[in-house]
Amino acid sequence: MTKYLLVIVHLVCLLAVLPGFGQENDWLAGTWNGVYFGEKSKLTKTFDTRLQISRVHGSQFEGVVQCILPSDTAVRLHTRITGKIYKDHIMTKLKEVVYFKDPPGQYTWAKHCHLCDSMKLSFEKVGDSVVLQGERRCDTLCNIVARYTKDAGLLKYKAAFLYEPDISPRRLATKTAGTSFTFVKPVYKDSLVGRDFFAGRAVAPANRYLINADSAEIRFMDNGIVDGDTISIFYNGQLIVPKLYLKEKPHIIKVPLFPGYPNRLVIYAESLGSFPPNTALVRIIYGKKEESFLLSSSMSKSGSIELINSK
Repeated sequence: MTKYLLVIVHLVCLLAVLPGFGQENDWLAGTWNGVYFGEKSKLTKTFDTRLQISRVHGSQFEGVVQCILPSDTAVRLHTRITGKIYKDHIMTKLKEVVYFKDPPGQYTWAKHCHLCDSMKLSFEKVGDSVVLQGERRCDTLCNIVARYTKDAGLLKYKAAFLYEPDISPRRLATKTAGTSFTFVKPVYKDSLVGRDFFAGRAVAPANRYLINADSAEIRFMDNGIVDGDTISIFYNGQLIVPKLYLKEKPHIIKVPLFPGYPNRLVIYAESLGSFPPNTALVRIIYGKKEESFLLSSSMSKSGSIELINSK
């Protein structure tokens, strides 16, 4: 009798735990809005897109991805997808076209895209949103960068990667606004040092600068002709300047240099301007010393530097 009771207790505990495993990936379910950027598209470089995840079962999911022409939303392509969820990314596979309406003229949607390779989309918390982003290289029409976002508060389930690491805040005044900004230092195991992928994009190898100070002033401006370059600036994984339009007049920030590991600054291109790639002139000023250099980024790769407190 005791043996049977132990078996029953074990089964009850197992059934109690299983729903937790089922919920672990439910954060992906629902609708994600975003954009496709297709450099070689014959119709337009930028499309609106919608990712609708209708079913999540364990690590597997399925749904529909919609590609929509911004100038005429009736012109669109809907393709069924399946995929799998991993620790820090998802893989999606196009299956078959379920609806399309071609634009007028000779252009037609690439309805054979289900023959392309699977697409890897990283997921990451950026500010108050979760960002899914990846790139597919197939044929001329299917070479795209995809980016989807959703407010983290709208997720059905709060995934493990959304929980903040143990952080120690530090407050510094910014030069431009005269206000203060709280910088956070991730614990070492959660730092971004050595990562070659961030916010859905590859990151170029970082140049390292030894700074004999506890803080530094950094200035960002356009390199030469002001052509509409827009960037977002991340520091130690924290968004500190969103969608900055680069001008001749520098945008000035002051950042703390946390000791013990490289402080990483990433420039994320929001637009490429009239003359790609997106190139920013960056000046680092500390004490009476200065470092100046160009930092380039594109819609698939971000520029980065690492600042080491050598004091």
